[in-house]
Amino acid sequence: MPRFEARSEFDTIMPRTRKRRRSRSRTVTVLVGVIVLVAALVYETSQLSKTRELQPYAPGLPLISVKAVPREISFHGCPPEGEGGDRELNLLKNRVDEGNYVTVDLSAALALPWPRSVERLPRRRWNSDDARSVATYEGIPLSLEGYLAAAREEGPESTNCRDLEPETRDYHLWLVGSPGQDRSSSMVVEVSPRVRAGHPGWTIEAIEDLVHTREKVRISGWLMLDPEHPDQVGKTRGTIWEIHPIMNIEVMRSDSWAPLERIASR
Repeated sequence: MPRFEARSEFDTIMPRTRKRRRSRSRTVTVLVGVIVLVAALVYETSQLSKTRELQPYAPGLPLISVKAVPREISFHGCPPEGEGGDRELNLLKNRVDEGNYVTVDLSAALALPWPRSVERLPRRRWNSDDARSVATYEGIPLSLEGYLAAAREEGPESTNCRDLEPETRDYHLWLVGSPGQDRSSSMVVEVSPRVRAGHPGWTIEAIEDLVHTREKVRISGWLMLDPEHPDQVGKTRGTIWEIHPIMNIEVMRSDSWAPLERIASR
C-alpha cells in the first residue's frame, strides 16, 4: 500500500514564509539601490551646478591665476576706502595701478554671468562661494573696443567721501558695440577722479564729443563687479560687470589708436 506522510500545518506555512522573506529581501535591495542611485544623481547635479557657479564662463575672456594687487591713494583728503558704503568695493573703485591689458570683444564681457545672490549686498556679506565665483574674473586688466552711447558726471558718492567738488566726481560712460546703439545692452565704464587727475585732457566735454561724433574708442582698465545696480540691467546697462576704473582712453584716428588727451589738446 502506498505510504502517505502526514504534513503538519507548520510544514505548509514555512515555504511560503521563506518565499515572502526572499521577496521582501529582493524588494528592499532594489529600493536601496534606487535610493543610492538617486542620491548619487542629486549629488552629481549639485556639484555640477556648484561648479558652474564657482567658475562662470564667457568665451573670449582670459583666466588669470595671479592678479595684480590693487594700489590705492588718498585723494583730496579722502582715503582709499572712501567714507561709508561698501568699503571693499570702494577700494577696488579707487585703485590707480596700470595693468597689462588684454583686448577682448565687448560681447564677451557682456556675456559674463554673476551670482544673483550678491546683488545689492555689501561684499562683507557675500558667502565664500559667491566671492570665489566673482574673483575668477574680477581684477582682470581688459581693453574693450566700441562706441560711447552716453557720458555723464555723477553726483557725490561714498567712494569719493561724498565730496561736492567737480574734480572729485566720477564720470559714467556707456560703451556699446555699434554706433547709435542704446544703453540697454551697454557696459558701464567709469572714469575715477584719482585716475583723471593724471589725465587733464579727460574732461567731460572731450568725452561727450566722442558720444556725438560716434568715433570708435578703446577703453582699458580693470574688470569689476558692481552689485548695486541690478535694477538697471536691460534698461540702462547690459550687465553689472564694469570697467572701473578706466586707466586709458584711446580714439581711432587714421587707422590707429590715439590717446584722448592728445586729441583733446589740439
